[in-house]
Amino acid sequence: MIIHVDMDAFFASVEQTFNPFLRGKPVFVSGNTARDSVIAACSYEAKKYGVKSGMSIVEGLNMCPGAIIVRGNPEKYIDTSQRIFNVLKTFTEKVELYSIDEGFLEINPENMRHENLMRLGLSIKNAINKETSLTCSIGISCNKTVAKIASDLCKPDGIMIVNESEIREFMKTLPVEKVPGIGPKMAEQLNLMGIEFCGQIEKIPLSLLKKKFGVRGEQVWYLCHGMGETKVRIQSPEPKSFGHSYTLRNDTDDINIILSVLCRLSHQVGMRMRQESYYGNVVTVAVRYSDFTACSKRKTYPFWFNDDQTIFRYASSLIFTESIMKKIRLLGVSVSGIHKRYQMNLFRDEKRERMLKAMDAINEKYGNDTVFPCMMLYEQIAYPPVTKTHAFMFSDLKKISSGQFTGAQEKQV
Repeated sequence: MIIHVDMDAFFASVEQTFNPFLRGKPVFVSGNTARDSVIAACSYEAKKYGVKSGMSIVEGLNMCPGAIIVRGNPEKYIDTSQRIFNVLKTFTEKVELYSIDEGFLEINPENMRHENLMRLGLSIKNAINKETSLTCSIGISCNKTVAKIASDLCKPDGIMIVNESEIREFMKTLPVEKVPGIGPKMAEQLNLMGIEFCGQIEKIPLSLLKKKFGVRGEQVWYLCHGMGETKVRIQSPEPKSFGHSYTLRNDTDDINIILSVLCRLSHQVGMRMRQESYYGNVVTVAVRYSDFTACSKRKTYPFWFNDDQTIFRYASSLIFTESIMKKIRLLGVSVSGIHKRYQMNLFRDEKRERMLKAMDAINEKYGNDTVFPCMMLYEQIAYPPVTKTHAFMFSDLKKISSGQFTGAQEKQV
C-alpha cells in the first residue's frame, strides 16, 4: 500500500504555529509584503474567499480585505519539513521526499483491513501533530496516483482509503482536472471530447487518444483508470529540467524590461545547471499575458550548453518570433534534455567558460547576483528588486535531509 502525506496549507500553517496572533485568521505568505508581490501560499481562512497561490496580493486583498500579509521564511519551512520527514521515517524506511510538504510511504501491513489502515493513518497524523503542531491529509491506496487524489479530496486534516477493489468506482465520478498529471489545457481538450469525468474515458478507445495526443494520450488513459506508479523512490530521481519563472511587478509590453527579466531568469537557470554539472539542449519559454491566457515555445538544438548568454539568446529569440500583441504578466525559462555528459560544441569559448567559473565562485562566496549580466540592470532600475524569501532550492532540502550539508551550509540555506 502507498500512503500519501500532504501537509495542510504548509507555509501559512507554519507561520500560524510560530505566531499565535495569526491563528484562525486569513494569512497570505509572500516573498515581500508589497501589494504588487505574489501570494506564495495562503491559509484556509483565506482560501474560503477564493484566494489561491499565484495571485497578486492586490487580487487577494480584493477577495479577502482583512488578510494579514506575512513575509515568508524558508529557514522555518525547511526545518519543519525535516522534522516531518524524520517522523515519517519512524514508520517505514521507504519514504519518498516528493516536495517540501508532501511525501509517499510504502507499507506492507500484515492486515489490510480498513480499520487497521485507518489506525495507521491516524498514528501518522498524531505523530506529526505532536512534533510540529501541524495537520496533514492522508490518502492510502495501492498506487501513488490514487493515494494523491485521495489526500487532496479529504483536505484539510482528513484520511481517505481507496482499496484496489474500489478504484474503478472511485474514479468513475472524478472530474478529469482532479487527476494529478492532467493540467488545465489537457482537461479542456478532454472536455471538448465529451470527457468530463474519468469514468467516461472507458467509452474512448486507447488508440483514439494515442492518435490525438500521442504518448501523452496513453498516459491520460491509464491515469483516468486509476493506474499509477507503485514504486516509492527513496533516492531522488535525476532532474529532467532546470527552470525559473517570475510574475512581473506590473503587466508590461516594454521590450527592455522583458529582455531584462529573461536575462535574469536565464542567469539563474545557468547558475543552477553549472552548480550541479548539467548541460541541456532544449530551451522552453513560458508566457502568461495580462488576460491570463498563456503559451509556451520550445526549440531543440544540436549541442548542449549551460551558459547564461546562450540560454538568454535562445530564450529571447523564441519569445520574439512574433510581435507581442498583449501585455505580459509572467515569464518563465527552462532548459531540458539535460545530461552530465554532452556533445561538445566545436566552437566552444574556453575563455568564457573560465569567466563563468570565476563568476560562479564569486557568487557562491559573496551571494547570488554579486556578479551578473549588465542586461539585468534595466529591470533593477525600472523596478527595485524584491527579495523572494519564500524561494528556496528543493535540491538543498534533499541534501540537508540526506546529511550532505555541513552546519555552516545549512545556516546559509
